[in-house]
Amino acid sequence: MLKDLVKDFMLKRRCEVARKAASLFPRNTINYHQINQIGILFHITPDVDSEPLALFIKKLEYDHKKLKVLTYFEYVHSHPHKFYLDYFLKSDINWKGEINAPKISQFLDTPFDLLFCIESETQPVFDIILSQTKANCRVGLFDENRTNLFELMVENPNQKDIGYTLKQMLKYTKLLIYND
Repeated sequence: MLKDLVKDFMLKRRCEVARKAASLFPRNTINYHQINQIGILFHITPDVDSEPLALFIKKLEYDHKKLKVLTYFEYVHSHPHKFYLDYFLKSDINWKGEINAPKISQFLDTPFDLLFCIESETQPVFDIILSQTKANCRVGLFDENRTNLFELMVENPNQKDIGYTLKQMLKYTKLLIYND
């Protein structure tokens, strides 16, 4: 019990630091047709339909993008999603608020051209991952407290409407043009 309280407190502190910290890696945008590797970091609550995310993944695969999908679960259970994913658990976070999971290390070390962060409700632990990723461009839902974590933010008044969020993300990433 006390260990969980300390863990939650330390994780919250690490997340606050991650939100305010300057990026450790150089970031820039890439033209959509030049993108090869895409990361998807997501958390969808059980009351939200994951079908729009499955369709989003199919669209990216149809565009010949290599994908790595990672999600967070509080505890081990079978997932209802219709696509392959890696996951990490609350138990992968130690009492100091540090994330100790090989899948996260692999995800962080992958130099994604683009990283989508998709959440039906904000997951503070994602702030740590977003601050440490080597992704060139991070795309997420607008939140004035997380502006250091994304190069591109889309707005959606209904955070639980994942379908609309995904359409906006894809629309604006396809509009990005980077000229040397």
